[in-house]
Amino acid sequence: MRIPVDDPLGLDTLIVGTGVEVGDTMGVEQSDLGMTAVEDDSAETAATYWLPPVAVDVETLHPSLRAAVALRADAEGFAGYHAHVYAMPGDVECGHFHLAINPQTSKAVGLHTVSLVLGEIYAEDIELAVGPIWLYADNEIQAADDLYQILRDVGRLA
Repeated sequence: MRIPVDDPLGLDTLIVGTGVEVGDTMGVEQSDLGMTAVEDDSAETAATYWLPPVAVDVETLHPSLRAAVALRADAEGFAGYHAHVYAMPGDVECGHFHLAINPQTSKAVGLHTVSLVLGEIYAEDIELAVGPIWLYADNEIQAADDLYQILRDVGRLA
């Protein structure tokens, strides 16, 4: 579901990956600064959303994603994209989607990364990555949505 927002970064849409019907606010309301979680007494609905993928140079993508693309004969045809991923309620950042798409072949590959601190023993940030996952997608929006669907189905995202 796409939710129009007005935010200071100039992005006009959040993409919410859930199975809810259009028009269901999922405990979210529009504010002057964008989408925010609504405090209510009902059970909180877990959901994931991401900002629309932004075009980036393929060389700035995650090394595993670059390696997967480099193995293909059509590697030169891929374009890179990046999107910040958040969990609701609470608008908590829960990683990034790294995407590479070849619009000529509709082949795409995606990766979800998240940085964590595992506690006192491992007090430094570690990066966990799921992927690369190959997809068929005509554009970055479809690739991000398809990657999300797979990650949701395996229990990685809400």
